[in-house]
Amino acid sequence: MDKKHEYFQYLARKRRSKDYINKCEDMLNSLEKKLGGELPTAQAIGEVIKERWCGYVNRDKNTFQIFCDFADFYELIYPSFSSAFREFVRETFEGEARKAMKSYKESMVFIPANTKINPVFLYGLKNDEFVSAFKALQEFLHRVYDAIEKGSPFDWGWQDWNAITVDGINHNRVIVLLNTMVECGHKDNGVLVVDKKRFSNHASCIPMAKTRQLLEELMKMGLSVKGLCDKESLVFSVSFPDNPNIVDVLYSYFKKESDEWAKIRAIKYFSYRFVEDPATQTHETFFLAKTDGEPEHLREIYYWNYDEAIKHEFLPTGSESIYCYSFKKGSKEWLLLGKGSSYHEDEFLHSVDYAIAAKFGFTKCYRTHPEEVAYLRKRFPETFERTWSGYHKTCRQCKPTYEKCKNRVTFPQDNPVFYCSTGCLYFHDPTFDEIKIMLELYKSEKNIK
Repeated sequence: MDKKHEYFQYLARKRRSKDYINKCEDMLNSLEKKLGGELPTAQAIGEVIKERWCGYVNRDKNTFQIFCDFADFYELIYPSFSSAFREFVRETFEGEARKAMKSYKESMVFIPANTKINPVFLYGLKNDEFVSAFKALQEFLHRVYDAIEKGSPFDWGWQDWNAITVDGINHNRVIVLLNTMVECGHKDNGVLVVDKKRFSNHASCIPMAKTRQLLEELMKMGLSVKGLCDKESLVFSVSFPDNPNIVDVLYSYFKKESDEWAKIRAIKYFSYRFVEDPATQTHETFFLAKTDGEPEHLREIYYWNYDEAIKHEFLPTGSESIYCYSFKKGSKEWLLLGKGSSYHEDEFLHSVDYAIAAKFGFTKCYRTHPEEVAYLRKRFPETFERTWSGYHKTCRQCKPTYEKCKNRVTFPQDNPVFYCSTGCLYFHDPTFDEIKIMLELYKSEKNIK
């Protein structure tokens, strides 16, 4: 990288900030050290970027921007770096998209033939017609997810680091697109008529070039879109020629729900449970939608936790807390169990590789249940070391220093020995028996009888 100083001079002429130039120099020096004279590789670039991942969107985008600017500047005279950086971006962001598509595909639970639909969603269709069309829509989505997973997500309009948010990258783009077309349109005899201006200005459609790319790929899978490129028309039409009833189902699913948070859940967890007659359901609707696609051994845990919460008079809220299904009794919240990512879990790109996590904190149990806490610290050492856990060698909330913190705990084998115990812990992939131990700790901590 003998040309990097020339690049720093270029940045100075462009009046880039001193902090930007210093960070750029630090990153390039770190990469140079990792390479040891060898040519740049996607793996080495990825290691440098991940070492600087902090969970703050602007800072993390800036990290990518620095390498991207360097790659563009030296495209011709340093092509090995440009090639390696773009390879890293494609492998990383397409890899995350493929993981998401695989998860969506494998967790999809097809609507049973005997499902009774809530009459308010039928919109003139007979029950069996609605069920048949809903399953056809699910089969369409399954084919789409499979094609994206096995192909190139970038070819489907997926975005790279430019689209990072506090929730990582939005991979639920297909469902979000269908919802946006319904929001911006009206139904007319088996066809969805979409207002172009509203559609193009909708936040989920920006940048429009990526949305058009996704629509073009969906058209290859059986979706019909007409008039989108007609500059004279104010609308475009969407239909499923092989099954016109799908438009009725789409419109009913996304248009009927007026409560904004309920609609968000219905989009995020696309499920027939949201249109099923609630009188036929064994548990709260959102709980069923959230857990239906989980493996049997995890559903056993979730259903057990549901029963335990009810037994202690905690009621299902039909909502999430830190991506976990929530139960409440007054202001008290029940033990949180779930998958999903969280900003506070400090994961690279906020993706997770665990199947289930228990998410809670405790202060009193260090004194009242020392053996159980010692077991958890040995079993989940990384849990107590995570940046966002709240178990720090300095106190952020109670007192300026941990020596004066009323919530400090002592681990004799650590140095220093004091920790502030405020905050939430994340226990990844605990066993069923370990979750039962955690629930007992949680009940003791929160005085739940």
